[in-house]
Amino acid sequence: MSSHKIDFASFGALIIDDNPFIRYMVEKHLFGFGFRRIYHAEDGRSGIEVLTEKKPEIVICDINMDNMNGFEFLKEVRGLKNNTSKIPIIFLTSSAEETNVKKAMDLEIDSYLLKPVMPTFLKMRILKIIENKMML
Repeated sequence: MSSHKIDFASFGALIIDDNPFIRYMVEKHLFGFGFRRIYHAEDGRSGIEVLTEKKPEIVICDINMDNMNGFEFLKEVRGLKNNTSKIPIIFLTSSAEETNVKKAMDLEIDSYLLKPVMPTFLKMRILKIIENKMML
């Protein structure tokens, strides 16, 4: 990990999960890391709307949701014809099946974490992604 000190207050995060408690817990962790712009969506479809409107710097997304699941969300975002297509996306899911991990990798997921995630692991993963994507 680099020696750069990243000020998360300058980053926005979007949490997409159909479970309000999970959204709350992830928000609590992100707030603790220093994030101040935190947005919510309960499925991939509303996540696309929030992403387009609020333009966060990172997305944390569940896989299993109604209306538009995480894979459909990821595929749609990666297919956009603008800079939003490159936004870092982390799957935070209870789904550990190898086929899901491979599918996520094929769709260019940035990271894949299993619920429940320890805040330390989430923070380390976010730092690594920010450092890699934004080359700080």
